[in-house]
Amino acid sequence: MTPRTAIPRGEPSVDPNTINAMPTKQLFISMLTRDIGLIPSIIDLVDNAADGARQLRADGGLAGLWVRVEASERSFKISDNCGGISVETARNYAFRFGRAAGAPAVRHSVGQFGVGMKRAIFKLGSRCRVESATKTSSFVVNLDVAKWATSKEWEFEFSDVVEATTIAADKRGTRIHITSLHADVASKLALQSFENELARELERRLQEPISRGLAVSMNGLPVAARPLLMLADKRLVPAAKVLKFKAPKQKVVRVKLFCGLGPSDRALAGWHVFCNGRLVLEADKTIVTGWGEKARGLEIAGFHNQYTHLRGFAYFDSDDPGLLPWNTTKTGLDTDSAVYRATRLEMIRLMQPVVRFLNQVKVERQDLGPDSSGHLQEMLAASKTVAVDDVQHRPVFTVRYTPITIRRPSVQRLQYDVPLDKAEQVKKVLKVSSWKALGERTFDYFYDNEVAE
Repeated sequence: MTPRTAIPRGEPSVDPNTINAMPTKQLFISMLTRDIGLIPSIIDLVDNAADGARQLRADGGLAGLWVRVEASERSFKISDNCGGISVETARNYAFRFGRAAGAPAVRHSVGQFGVGMKRAIFKLGSRCRVESATKTSSFVVNLDVAKWATSKEWEFEFSDVVEATTIAADKRGTRIHITSLHADVASKLALQSFENELARELERRLQEPISRGLAVSMNGLPVAARPLLMLADKRLVPAAKVLKFKAPKQKVVRVKLFCGLGPSDRALAGWHVFCNGRLVLEADKTIVTGWGEKARGLEIAGFHNQYTHLRGFAYFDSDDPGLLPWNTTKTGLDTDSAVYRATRLEMIRLMQPVVRFLNQVKVERQDLGPDSSGHLQEMLAASKTVAVDDVQHRPVFTVRYTPITIRRPSVQRLQYDVPLDKAEQVKKVLKVSSWKALGERTFDYFYDNEVAE
């Protein structure tokens, strides 16, 4: 049975007044995969499962739902119990290249462009089996990419399809099995280092669904969510701001911003940007998030080591993912987006007082030296780490303290080098037995004769 989709075919035109503009399949197979790395393409498949989980549990936790990734040099598998794809959705939408008009919407989803599953299949290998089951239908699609690429029809075929039935809850979900892996893919999937890297990326990119209870595993090992932390103290209060942008047809983009301090860590310092819970930028320290900005009356220095405490979090959320400012691979931002341009100005404004405070900490540290700590440093050390969602905040980053006189050290070590023969002569004249005593006696001599008088 072939999917009933009105997809045009690629035959040459017989009308002499018509120009054939049909794309070639090879364009989709090669170009779709060229601009995305192997790990982002795999994460696209996990994102699809996470979207299914969100659809099942739109307003609650995701406990009991799971996604399992299995990768080796022989094959790649991903399976889930997140609700499955209906036969109707598969027939008309899921295998289309691009999101078709009328495609069923998944509120607050990550999938947006309608290319993720196909792109991942093409990226990994040349043979694939897709099985999916919902409460009332199931299907199987076996795809030979090379054979499909040489056919004229832009269609796939069901190997098996069942509709209007009741499927047991433990059978619902989606399984994708890709074989005949491309040589470069197989060599990467054989490496333990690649497995570790993929697990770390899953941990980073899917923090939100994992923290809500979605169980993600990589080759049988669970992937844990890393908590997002800020420093909080009644004397150091992070800033938070909520923005709302209205789009056509009453659609809305909501943005929540946090900016303040975190534990000193260069790897985590900077801005973390999420779109519908999906991490898009992690610890960004570039002009993209305002670092080094010197325009529009706003000025932020480029990132330096004194700013390793700075933490910024930007959460973009919308029921329509097409309104969010991310690129097609979800690895970067669309900086031309009007929503992002307006948000970025607010990010800079929230960041300015944090940067000023950290500049003051640097000056204090320089004044006191490495062996002492001042009031600002003590406040940082006394602050506790709190999850971002639980932090108490104000509209502007606030430092509450009464300046005090800095307690400077009462002694100072002096150190210098002199010729050994001269030092031995002075040591003999002063009748001292140690170099420490020699230094003290020569200093006292100068002080008594040149300063005290």
